[in-house]
Amino acid sequence: MPMYDFTCEVCGAERRAHRSEGQTPPRFCNRKCMATGLAGVSRKRIKWPISAEMHEQIKKLYQTTVGMTQAPVIREYAKKAGYPHWRIKRYAQEQGWAIRQKRGPDWSEEEKLILRRNAHYGLVGIQRKLKKAGFSRSTTAIHVKKTRLRLRANQEGYSAIQVAEALGIDGHSVTRWIQQGRLRAIKRETLRTAKNGGDTCYIKDKWVRDFILENLAEIDIRKVDKYWFVDLLAGGDNGLGPLWTEKISEAEEELAPETDYHLVGAEIGRAVGF
Repeated sequence: MPMYDFTCEVCGAERRAHRSEGQTPPRFCNRKCMATGLAGVSRKRIKWPISAEMHEQIKKLYQTTVGMTQAPVIREYAKKAGYPHWRIKRYAQEQGWAIRQKRGPDWSEEEKLILRRNAHYGLVGIQRKLKKAGFSRSTTAIHVKKTRLRLRANQEGYSAIQVAEALGIDGHSVTRWIQQGRLRAIKRETLRTAKNGGDTCYIKDKWVRDFILENLAEIDIRKVDKYWFVDLLAGGDNGLGPLWTEKISEAEEELAPETDYHLVGAEIGRAVGF
């Protein structure tokens, strides 16, 4: 094994060390000098290193593509290189070829309250409510926050399609009732155009209940979702859920083992005429 002469980068001492062919000589004479020389230098290995060739290729891609055509090109290059898309994008931001998006301020409690109260509206509708209160948020930020807070689009209410499914009728009947003013509903202020069927509706539990009580003759009891129907007329306080019968299995599991819930259901059914 050959010997190499080297000079310590910290103390300047001249030393000799054994190294096999192809290996570079050491930079420091001892551990103390090595700690001093590497102070403040990250020794973490870069998982996705960018070579000089990749540097030029990425630079060319960002300088020759703009707008909507840029993202697909960058994704295709990242796929061919075997790199994640975010690594290429982040490297371009570090080099100044791409604009780094600024993170918005944290959501205040007042903004969250407005979001919860108006979660049944579309993104544009919520944006207007926030703007009226003096807050500025993009529709993307609103969508992300709704997802993180796990807010359903129809909190404590239904869409026209959901009401139709629960009553076992065609959706056009519910739409006709709304247009006639018999069933109260509000628009969710979405971006749906007339070609897409128009804006969707939001209908509260109370409005559906009032309509049923005033137009009981038009409701076919044999077709309705009976668990939802009982829950709705009972005021929605029995915990069976507003619409989907799958919730019944969860309610059954919570009953005591000795409870015969089939008899309980039969009693409720006889009480409402099922």
